[in-house]
Amino acid sequence: MLLQELLRSAFLALLVAQLIGCRSAPVAQSSRPRYVTTTAPIAVGLGTLKLCIAIDPADPHGVWWWEPGATGCATRSTGPSVFRGDEASVSQSPGKPINASFRLQTHSDSRPFMAVRLTVSNDAMMSLDTGSEVSVERRGDLDIPEMAPRARQ
Repeated sequence: MLLQELLRSAFLALLVAQLIGCRSAPVAQSSRPRYVTTTAPIAVGLGTLKLCIAIDPADPHGVWWWEPGATGCATRSTGPSVFRGDEASVSQSPGKPINASFRLQTHSDSRPFMAVRLTVSNDAMMSLDTGSEVSVERRGDLDIPEMAPRARQ
């Protein structure tokens, strides 16, 4: 009986020590925010339409887009939230640029969809189709507030 009580106490002490040790262990987290986003709208090859784009380099399908709001890409004029890129693809090799593409609906009978192809290197995103280039920044989320563009005067 005494041996059972000692074994039980030792087991409980070990269990508590393990739980405390696990709780105090630091959790490895990336210090970089998750999303690479355009700071200004980028021309994607659909007339004068320019889009704001976000890419999650760690997600093989992680592309989102929205039309800019009153303050550019920091706000949006479309919604109810940002749109996930249709048939999106993201790839990156260590030390290489991020490559991303997605399919964009055009609302045209003759060309209902178009491919949007992008590359991100250093601090810029470039459309491979138009050559348009804009700077990028990192964001931790895609909670882009809705704010309609100001009326032109």
